[in-house]
Amino acid sequence: MLFVAGIFLALCSFGQTVPADRSAAAPTIQSTSTLVIVPTLVRSPSGELVETLHSGDFRLTDNGVEQRVSIENVERQPLAVVVLMQTGGAAPRQFANYTRLATMLDYMMGNSAHRVALLCFDSQPETLTPFTSEIDDLKAELSRPEPGDAGAAILDAVNEGIDVLKQQPTVLRRILILFSQSQDEGSRSHIEDVVRRLGENNVTIYSVAFSPEKTWLKDQFTKPRHGNPPYQLSPDQPPLIGTFDLSTPLGVAIQAMRTNAAASIASLSGGEYIRFDDERDLEHQLAILANHIPNRYILSFRPTSDQPGFHALQVYVPAQPVLQISARSSYWMTGPPGR
Repeated sequence: MLFVAGIFLALCSFGQTVPADRSAAAPTIQSTSTLVIVPTLVRSPSGELVETLHSGDFRLTDNGVEQRVSIENVERQPLAVVVLMQTGGAAPRQFANYTRLATMLDYMMGNSAHRVALLCFDSQPETLTPFTSEIDDLKAELSRPEPGDAGAAILDAVNEGIDVLKQQPTVLRRILILFSQSQDEGSRSHIEDVVRRLGENNVTIYSVAFSPEKTWLKDQFTKPRHGNPPYQLSPDQPPLIGTFDLSTPLGVAIQAMRTNAAASIASLSGGEYIRFDDERDLEHQLAILANHIPNRYILSFRPTSDQPGFHALQVYVPAQPVLQISARSSYWMTGPPGR
């Protein structure tokens, strides 16, 4: 059996203690389940949520092959949330917009039991404020963060955020909320490694982006494509993706992440990417997210292919092609050791 990203485990009581100290946290549980989870948001052409669909209404393809889809019931599943806050580069100019951020985040959690941690980053991940069930405990850090250096290592911060969430009980729905610019600056993480980890872990990312330059607000897919140098996945592994083909789904994902990391990681995980201009706009956008987070369909399927590596997903509703669908766009299947 193969270990597949997005393992869905049965929901159990949230009454157990969630350790704040990462070294004392519960160990990561690996499973041979082949159940892949696909968070999916469906809206009408006017932007209204569509909440009346059934599993038979959806079609989902895995590398172009249609799969049998189910809908998981995760209503009010408790949340483990890590807020990733950029403090370097152009970020300090946004701090004035964060004065009510704790209140906004508390509203986003809704009625679900939750634990929230804060990880600040500039050219590298910096201070981690441990998990708390009271967002007010983070009010000072959220509204008055310390300015960092000139960097914006988004991918490094996402990697660290995944590590933090992996220490939390697997019964919790894992969420990263990223407050940053759109483009990565200074990460040491290989893009392929981040893509793989996003595909192996059941983490949904919501990116809330500002831009230090107006030109950065252009959609990443409107910009010209360029050639890319080869990468090695890691020093102790063969270059499986050493010279990737940008015509493949993995190549497209990697190129998009180079251009707009904040948008791409949200799309890959089945989350959402929003932009804001000022505090009022930020509050409005987070209110929309607060409505979207609990109203996603949680589709699931068991892959008919056990091919290791990157798998591209596509979700659609054939009977209503005008619907706007935002869904997880990939997962990563890992073969057994030594394969």
